[in-house]
Amino acid sequence: MAYGEQLERKRQRVVDAFAAHAPSLRVAVEKPMRAVRLFGYRNQVKLVARQVRGKFVLGVYKPGTHDVVDVSQCPVHDALVARALEVVRHAVEFEGVPIYDEGTREGWLRYVAVRSSWMRKTTQVVPVVRDRRWQGERRFVERLRRARGVGSVVLNVNDTPGNTIFGEQFVAGTKYDALVERVGGLKLKFHAGSFVQANLSAARRAYAKVIELAAVSADEIAVDLYCGVGAISLSLATTAKFVLGIEASPSSVRDAIENTRLNGVHNARFRAGEAAEILPGLSSELPRVDVVTLNPPRKGASEDVLAAIVALAPRRIVYMSCNPETLARDLERLSAAGYSTTSVHPFDFLPQTDHVECVAAAER
Repeated sequence: MAYGEQLERKRQRVVDAFAAHAPSLRVAVEKPMRAVRLFGYRNQVKLVARQVRGKFVLGVYKPGTHDVVDVSQCPVHDALVARALEVVRHAVEFEGVPIYDEGTREGWLRYVAVRSSWMRKTTQVVPVVRDRRWQGERRFVERLRRARGVGSVVLNVNDTPGNTIFGEQFVAGTKYDALVERVGGLKLKFHAGSFVQANLSAARRAYAKVIELAAVSADEIAVDLYCGVGAISLSLATTAKFVLGIEASPSSVRDAIENTRLNGVHNARFRAGEAAEILPGLSSELPRVDVVTLNPPRKGASEDVLAAIVALAPRRIVYMSCNPETLARDLERLSAAGYSTTSVHPFDFLPQTDHVECVAAAER
C-alpha cells in the first residue's frame, strides 16, 4: 500500500475508535507523524524457534494457528537485528542445537529475542531455552558471543507451557548483559526483559510530544505511570521539581534507577509495583501532583487506576497509547470525571502494519 494511504488508514482507525468508544468527545485527530524509515526500522524482535519440514525457522505464528512463518529476513528489521539473526541461524545449525517441539515438549531452544543499539552499533541476543541441561549450551553461547556485532548474550530459561515468551530467570552469558541506547538527550540502559519500544526513532518523537503537552514547570511535581526504564520520567525531570516513576516490572525499575545515575538526574525516583496499589497513597506522600503521564499496555488503564489519578487532581493528564480503542475508552471515562481532551496526535511507529501509536492530553 502506498505510504500516504497507510497514514490515512491509520488516522481513520483513530477517528473510528473515538466514534465508537468516546461518542461524547469532540476531538481533532491530527495527521499521523510520518516514520523516518519505512523499512529497516525495527530495533527489537521476538521470534519463535521451530523445525519446519526439517529446516530451522525463526518466525511468528500465522494468525489463528501455531504454524510458524519464517520472518528472519523481514524487511522491517533494522540492519543490526537482521545480521544478528543470521548469526543465530549459523550458530544453531553449526552446533546442532535441539529445537523445542511444543507438542512433545522436547528440545531446548524455544524463542530468540534480539535488540539493537545504534549508539554502540551492537546487539543483544536472548535465546529462550527450556532448561540448562543441554551439554552444548556453553559452545553455543560462546559462538554467539564471538560473532561480529553481538555485544551481549543472555539466556532466558522458560519451561512453562503456553505462549509466554520469557521465564523469570535470566542468565548472563557475557560480561555485558545490557544495551545502552540514546533516546533524545538521554542515555538509557536496558537489560533483557525490560520494556523498550520496537522503533526507538519513532518513540523519540512521541516522547517529545508527551513532554511538550505535559509542559511541567520548575515548581511542579509529575507522576509517570508504566514508566519502563524511565525515558519519559527522566525527560520530565529536566524541567520538573520532582518526578516519581511507577512501573510493575522490577527489572525495568532497576534499569530506571541506574539510568538516573547514568544521566546525572537527582530529582527523579522510581517505585516498583502496580499503579492501582501505589497511587492511592501518594496524596499523603507528595504535597501535590500537578501532571500525570501514562503509557499503559494495550488493555489500557483500569478503572481503579483512572479513579486514583482523578483523586490526585492533576491539572493535566498526558496519555500515550498503543491502542486507539482503549485510549478512546479511557479518555471518555476521564471526561466524565471532569477532564477534557481536544486533540489526539497519532504517530506511525510500525510502517507496513496497521499499528498506530497516539498521544493525547486531558485538561482538568
